[in-house]
Amino acid sequence: MRVTILAAVLVAGLAACGPSAQTPAAQSQSPSPTSTAPTSGSDKQKPAVDVKLTMQGKPGLGLLAATNQGKAPITFQGWPKLAFTNPANQPAAIPVEQKLVPGEGPSITLQPGQTAFAGVQFDVDDANSFAINEMTAELPGLVPAKVQFIGTDGQPIADLGKLKVSEAKVGTLQPVTQGVLVFD
Repeated sequence: MRVTILAAVLVAGLAACGPSAQTPAAQSQSPSPTSTAPTSGSDKQKPAVDVKLTMQGKPGLGLLAATNQGKAPITFQGWPKLAFTNPANQPAAIPVEQKLVPGEGPSITLQPGQTAFAGVQFDVDDANSFAINEMTAELPGLVPAKVQFIGTDGQPIADLGKLKVSEAKVGTLQPVTQGVLVFD
């Protein structure tokens, strides 16, 4: 009888304590909330940014367009950082010069669905050129995004291996396209 009373007192005591008295095994089985904080240890924002580079009529000239596909506004200023890989998916040592084209880059806040632009110019097809497999663009304060290349015909370029680059120039990010493709 003492065991029954003691068991009843323990059950009643646990019930009175509520959910915080659950055993660790029971707590680990409950779903945990999804974290939106960066998990890489960096303080960079991680919104969904879609980046396209549409090639223009002049060889090696392209319009970079970065669209906020996230659910929150993002703010940045300056140049996108470009990086390349070769056909073996190794980093390609292609120098990138930052140009003040069309001028000082303003602070830009992109609402979801809005786009910022920058001009990109490649020096192509010379003896020091590298075939590329992929290019990424890192907007200031954000994580790098793979760039989708679009040809002058408006179609995606599937095989970038034909594009050989020795160096690149990139202009400042702008809220409009006016002037971003005028390199000296």
